[in-house]
Amino acid sequence: MSADQIRLGFHRAFVIIGAGNGGLAQCHAAAIRERRRMNGACGFGVALGGGGGRAFAHLGVLSRLAEAGLRPEFISGSSMGAVLGAIYASRPVGEKGMAEILAYFRRSPFFRRPAKGDGLHRRPGLAGGLIRKLATAGIASAISFRLGLRRANPVEKAIEDFFGAGLTFADLPLPFGVNAVNLTSGEVEDFISGPLAPALKAGVAVGLLFAPFAWRGAQYADAAPICPLPVGLCRRLGAQTVLAVDISVPLENPLACQNGFDVVRRLMSIQGERLNQAETRGADAILKIDVSDIFWGDFSRIDEAFMRGRAAAGAALGRILAATGKTA
Repeated sequence: MSADQIRLGFHRAFVIIGAGNGGLAQCHAAAIRERRRMNGACGFGVALGGGGGRAFAHLGVLSRLAEAGLRPEFISGSSMGAVLGAIYASRPVGEKGMAEILAYFRRSPFFRRPAKGDGLHRRPGLAGGLIRKLATAGIASAISFRLGLRRANPVEKAIEDFFGAGLTFADLPLPFGVNAVNLTSGEVEDFISGPLAPALKAGVAVGLLFAPFAWRGAQYADAAPICPLPVGLCRRLGAQTVLAVDISVPLENPLACQNGFDVVRRLMSIQGERLNQAETRGADAILKIDVSDIFWGDFSRIDEAFMRGRAAAGAALGRILAATGKTA
């Protein structure tokens, strides 16, 4: 058995690493770095954030970088960014591969329907105010009796279709990581080994919208509200240079809160923006993409988000290549 085979076996032997297992996570990341070094990797990583339908801008970025000969060697993701990052890491990156990914979501009965929730809080006038109040009361009533507004998470079906039950992190050609909040312990956990599908399902259990994902005696939820763009996770995987792809929506200013729901939503938006800024400070390059007009729950506009990601990456290609030490 060669030294590289031994290291690969060491990589496969680790179970999922959580925030409380820092020593194991460091050992695991060191094994990944060594394996990549032996294969001639230069340590370029990409961190992808959440955003529902907006997250398809990430695929556009990856597509354009691949055309320029710059394929990430490490990928970390949060929420939908993690799902798309894992899909990308698991298959060929050419134009045909991207087309197949987009085609899957276009065909899905759920994902091809335009969302109706966009702009609810922006409807003007007395009628708009009444609609907001009724919607808020309906949400409050619904979550009083169950763990989420929707009984099934359609993204779980996509995860099953792309990865099945047996695929592990070690089966991916690229080192990959996804985060999720362990509601039971109160920690944000980084998943970098073990079974892939349940880790992704834990990472897309959007709080309030879907019930927490029950796994290994704990309840998990989407980590995007706490760690929206996992630059640190990409570093822990072994990336030396990290590109953070930021699709977060800027705060709406000014905004007059009209009820308690508006106050909570505003506080969460402010918290998310501050946490996003703190996390991206650790990146070597930040690519900001404006997809604010695409509602996060609208998957009928994924092609538009994809093309915006391609355009943004193309415009910033020189800066990204400079950050990685490469030239066009």
